[in-house]
Amino acid sequence: MLPDLPYLRRIDTRVSPAALLSETKFLDAQKLFFSVVDSLKGTVDFEIADMREVHAVAALGDVKGVKILDVGCGSTEPYVLEDTFRDRYPPFFAEMLTRLGADVTGTDIRHNPTAGYRHLTLDCTKQNWMTSFRSPYDVIACLNIFNAPQSPFEHDADLCDQIMDDMRSVLADNGILIVTLRDDLFTVATKEEMLAQAREYAARQHFELLHLDLNCAWLRPVY
Repeated sequence: MLPDLPYLRRIDTRVSPAALLSETKFLDAQKLFFSVVDSLKGTVDFEIADMREVHAVAALGDVKGVKILDVGCGSTEPYVLEDTFRDRYPPFFAEMLTRLGADVTGTDIRHNPTAGYRHLTLDCTKQNWMTSFRSPYDVIACLNIFNAPQSPFEHDADLCDQIMDDMRSVLADNGILIVTLRDDLFTVATKEEMLAQAREYAARQHFELLHLDLNCAWLRPVY
């Protein structure tokens, strides 16, 4: 499948957040998002105009029957180790996609007894963490994981690269990976240079870069 790249490019080049008011896809996805937030009793502590989950839902379009894996999807359960940012991230994306008719599997290190999707409690830092998956998946999302502060991923490039390889192994040949890339991959500030570095990293991981929104990459596997 292929996302709505023109939509993603318009979002990326918008002059102001007000430009989103002319995007029907965004408004529909935003409405769904707030409905899920309300039902999960979650909170949002950043501007909705920057919500990657909302833009991803808008760009993916019709996902009825599409097999989607959300790695690190979140949970309504408290994080067991400490009070971290994870407590503010229930599985918004997984639940949004489920309501749209997608066949969603979500993974998190916490249980989620109220999940409306197939929730797997597992740790993606462990070997063979993908053995319970119903691969291949048409879409895999891994958002806000590799650059998470005070996490096993924050300063472990090898671990992040291994998980990239693991996700590629269960992604359909024409599938899409939506991933928040590590911040340390970008050593420059200009948009053109960031695109070049993202393309170089994607190629090393055997992916083609379709779109880059800040550090969130839309990738397609290359064989």
